[in-house]
Amino acid sequence: MRTLSVFLALLLGLAGCASSGPTQTADPSLWQDHHFDDSGVVPSPEQAFAMSPPMEVLARKLAKSSNPKKALVDYLFDDGEVRYDNSRTRNASETFETGSGNCMSLVLMTASLARSLNIPYQYQLVEAPPVWDRQGGLYLLNGHVNLRLSNVVNLDEVRFSGDTSTIDFLPGSQMRGYQIRRLSESQLMARYYNNLAAEAMVDGDRDRAYQLLKMAYQIEPGYDQMWNTLGVLYRRHGLEAEAEAVYRHAMQLPKVELDAMHNLSVLLASQNRLIEWQAIHKELELRRIRNPYYYYDMGEQAYRRGQYASAVRYFERALDLADYRHEFHFGLSRAYFSNGQFRLSERHLSKAHELAPQNEKQRYQLKLTALRSH
Repeated sequence: MRTLSVFLALLLGLAGCASSGPTQTADPSLWQDHHFDDSGVVPSPEQAFAMSPPMEVLARKLAKSSNPKKALVDYLFDDGEVRYDNSRTRNASETFETGSGNCMSLVLMTASLARSLNIPYQYQLVEAPPVWDRQGGLYLLNGHVNLRLSNVVNLDEVRFSGDTSTIDFLPGSQMRGYQIRRLSESQLMARYYNNLAAEAMVDGDRDRAYQLLKMAYQIEPGYDQMWNTLGVLYRRHGLEAEAEAVYRHAMQLPKVELDAMHNLSVLLASQNRLIEWQAIHKELELRRIRNPYYYYDMGEQAYRRGQYASAVRYFERALDLADYRHEFHFGLSRAYFSNGQFRLSERHLSKAHELAPQNEKQRYQLKLTALRSH
């Protein structure tokens, strides 16, 4: 999916490191029900996955196959290919009907069909670089999820085995090197409602956006990005004191603290609170300098531009701050390889293999074997 993180359109920031920490208890006063109309109807999670009659017809047809999973994959990539459309997050039946949607839409539709066919599946968050978009005076920071289908699943360990297929708009070659994190259904649905809330804000429907964010919180209180979206909603609704309180709460949450600091700095600047703004801005710059992922992201950007010498320097800076991260060594290995420095490339690829978690080691071993035969 493309999950949407919302920023005010005055100052932009980099996405923070994806480290996790303890969930902060939210003060109930952060919610401002009396400022919003709650008469609108918010779709339930069940409605997000609900199958239309044409979907049920397809499911019955696929169920007759000797290999329903293969039949579903063949349908998705051949007969029923979904066109990528990042302008709207659609539910399962809408995606099926229109044949278009964003990555979240594709995940919902596929999960709905897989569930009806008793095909085991797993939601996945792809730690790919975020994609920026601008709509309705907002900057939208897009994350990414996909779905993994399997023939066999060990439910005790949530570990897939046997033949698996990843359902994604991105080809597998574009996802190599990115970490994959499992998502529960509640974590996925919190992102779904956050998407809908961001889109409602773009459409100018602030009351609906608020109700959707409350739904996201009720489903998954630990989904931290929702607080930044709520703060932006308050700011656009003229509730600046309330927005500031939400931003300051979000600044205590490791996953979104930098995003919240950026949005707070925009608010402080608009109120001419320049001394406070200067302090926040200075802290942001210090966080960037101390954050190894800042240099890692810069290295990835330089690598994609073909600036391999610059990429080497950025990856080396990241390793100076955190030489225990396997992805930093892998990034440096790729940059060295593209720069023609094969011995150094092999050294850091070996280090990436050494430091990688068990489920990543085979991938690095294959790359090492290929490199040594180069």
